[in-house]
Amino acid sequence: MLEWHLSNTDLSVLHHGAQTLGSDTSPVNLFLLCDLFHTEVAVHDGILFRYYQGNADNCRGYGAPLSACDFDSAKVLSLLKCDAEQRGVPLSFCAFDERQTRVFDGLCNIRWSSRDGDGDYIYKRESLALLSGKKLHAKKNLVNRFWRLYPDASYQPITKENIADALIVAEQWFAEREEEGVDADMSELAHIRKAAEHWEELGLFGGVLYAEGMPAAMTMASAISKQVIDVHFEKAVGAFAAEGAYAAVNQAFAASDAAAPYVYVNREEDMGIPGLRKVKEAYRPAFKVEKYFGIVGE
Repeated sequence: MLEWHLSNTDLSVLHHGAQTLGSDTSPVNLFLLCDLFHTEVAVHDGILFRYYQGNADNCRGYGAPLSACDFDSAKVLSLLKCDAEQRGVPLSFCAFDERQTRVFDGLCNIRWSSRDGDGDYIYKRESLALLSGKKLHAKKNLVNRFWRLYPDASYQPITKENIADALIVAEQWFAEREEEGVDADMSELAHIRKAAEHWEELGLFGGVLYAEGMPAAMTMASAISKQVIDVHFEKAVGAFAAEGAYAAVNQAFAASDAAAPYVYVNREEDMGIPGLRKVKEAYRPAFKVEKYFGIVGE
């Protein structure tokens, strides 16, 4: 019997210890995005269960069970079948990576589907920090251009003392979109504010890029596992953005002491947006983590 709770009620239950790569498995995302997907969580026998109630089939159903230890897949599937019956819903899954789909493939009949734009882009942290080689030469030139234009610029880790500057960047970014008549998702700003409010509690880290004495860009991230960082938010504003602040804050964060212990950086999905896809591909990901969904019996 699974006892479900809203995923923002107890942060401690969200830390599962599994060695995963996907942004959906991030404890911070489970907390920040619970209102978006009406996410419920349950912990049973050391396994974190997730139930998403999004408005599309790729974000509705049970997420892959998460645990630092091996578990009995047949027993877990039986638990989920009973839970789905109690809810009166089909047994459906979402946000499974390819490895996770194999957990249940031999136990039930499910045809997995995927949606363009759902895959996470995974990069070698060292690659983003050094920007070495011909394929990243343009990005390195952009970073160097920013530092030439703003020789007084500096990158500072986010602390209690300057987290307000990170929020200034975020709020200005959304104000600029409004001035330009661009329809921006304001729920993201609410999630950024929520992250700032629970910064230390969530174990977040990141930095603010300053230029001409003003906050020019910011990034906010957290650990998915001992090897992987998830970049949740990254914003740059004004003329700084046009002059390379995004590339500069990306590189400075990847080279920072906070990021140094990790091997990979997950920069999440492109959501099917052509411009965003172009930017993410330009940084030459090491690989992508595709996401799958489906209903048992179909």
